[in-house]
Amino acid sequence: MFRGFRKTLVFFLPVMMILLITVGNEVYGDEIKVYRSASTSVESFNPYAGVSYEARTLQGYIYSSLLGIVADEKGERIKFVPAQARELPTTEDNISWIVKLRKDLQWTDGTAITADTYKYSLKMLLDPKQANYVAFLLFDNIPVVNAKRYFKNEVGWDEVGIKVIDKYTLKFTLETAMPTVDVYSVFTSLFPVHKELYEAGMNEDRTETSYGTDLESTPSCGAYRLTKWIRDQYREFDKNQNSPLADIYKVDRIGSRVVLESATRLQMFENNELDGVSVSGNNFDRYSEDPRLVYSEANTVWGFYINSASKTNPILQNNDFRKALFYGMNRDAISKGVFKTFKSAPYFISTICMVGSIERGQKYRETSAARNLLGEGITYKADLALEYFEKAYQANGNKKITIEIFYFDGSEGFKRLAEVAQQEYEQLFGRDKFKIKLRAVPATAAYDAYEQGDFDLGIGARSQNPLNPWSSMKVWTSDFPQKNDRMYDETFDELYERTTTGDLLLDDQLRLDALVEMERILLDYVPMVPIFQNDNAVIYQDRIRLHTKGRYLPEVGFAILQSEIID
Repeated sequence: MFRGFRKTLVFFLPVMMILLITVGNEVYGDEIKVYRSASTSVESFNPYAGVSYEARTLQGYIYSSLLGIVADEKGERIKFVPAQARELPTTEDNISWIVKLRKDLQWTDGTAITADTYKYSLKMLLDPKQANYVAFLLFDNIPVVNAKRYFKNEVGWDEVGIKVIDKYTLKFTLETAMPTVDVYSVFTSLFPVHKELYEAGMNEDRTETSYGTDLESTPSCGAYRLTKWIRDQYREFDKNQNSPLADIYKVDRIGSRVVLESATRLQMFENNELDGVSVSGNNFDRYSEDPRLVYSEANTVWGFYINSASKTNPILQNNDFRKALFYGMNRDAISKGVFKTFKSAPYFISTICMVGSIERGQKYRETSAARNLLGEGITYKADLALEYFEKAYQANGNKKITIEIFYFDGSEGFKRLAEVAQQEYEQLFGRDKFKIKLRAVPATAAYDAYEQGDFDLGIGARSQNPLNPWSSMKVWTSDFPQKNDRMYDETFDELYERTTTGDLLLDDQLRLDALVEMERILLDYVPMVPIFQNDNAVIYQDRIRLHTKGRYLPEVGFAILQSEIID
């Protein structure tokens, strides 16, 4: 939600939102189960500096946190398991949380991991000079007492609600009672750092460290150890048999080569050098009937931001016009016609977001309340769109309406998306009454324009927390710093506060009702025209027996590391 992450996020174009798989030329014995992976380059394994999807994925191999999140024994649901904690954290009031660590924890160089390790690590995470992005976990996702004030350099560390009780016990004190699932999900992401190596890499003014930028400065404490790293070429991870989670994972070794071109990845898959590959466009047509094809569910909805406060093009302030754009969007022509495998998304909250207790595994979009909110046929309603457009056209003095749409320069997929939207809208509303101009803009420049309000419509997306969709609503609140949407709604702001820090936190049903109401407000105001949810098609080699049997689960995906590999 911070500026740096926002600009990183926009480069994860829909066809690239999946971890792919390859290996080098090494030959392993038959007894070794090797998961061959490939992806983009990663500049750092510092868990506090890396904010990209790929960096976080690879960091998750070599680092462990208090808890782990895995697929259950049947591969049907996700569950939290103790990792560096020796049992699940306990609480009596959902405010104070006690975490007891295992007593045999250590880095792969033999250095012990204790409560003091976590005290130092979380102090570095929140350090105001370093301004680490991942710090938001301790004040946005769960409000640790004074964590945000320390991050802003307003209080001392002794006032932060993270305390060492004894050598193997930590106490976290929150500013308000929080649901167990919210706290547990944060406890899966608080990776510790190796104090001696972290300090050794610190610069003179202590604003940054070279920790995790080469093999020697990258220790491991997770289920795997980083054993090889040739920058921009290859990474290798071997199972760490001392890890508490070692028995859960069936993969012994992970080989990850940097391969950027999708065509190269597909060729390597067909040469049996890859265990899996994402397919889209014409390549999807070749494999669409293959029984090995599975679909990854994304936590991101893409669409057109609307500058609803535009002074240069006041028609965008008209709610009827925004609703005309919403109902007049032929989503199937884009999700299926352009991207082939994506879901048409006439909604703001992704299908992967879960509500209620994690044991039930209930997805928000599958609740009756969410289904009733959308209604039948909401994906595309041409007649209703025309009604709203005529109202807006009359309010515009019966004068021709012209708008401009930004799309990301260099992306053929987004260019085609904009062209299809232009064609569909102008055909529906009539070219004598409505005209769309298209402009290719670099992604970073586009997001700068969105923040400054210097645009009409522009392609973009917001990622969401699959286990806490309420926290994801922050991006639509009135005081969110990157106001790409220009929506200001007091009722929405109040519901966000009540569901994230207020009286609705511990009531599953009322919290769900509030989430439905927040989405209803978004659907009524239309700060963005949601278009598609990237639903990448992935094909795996026969040797990979997916633990989830092809069902994509929040946070763990297809549970590849828990899957059988058949030689």
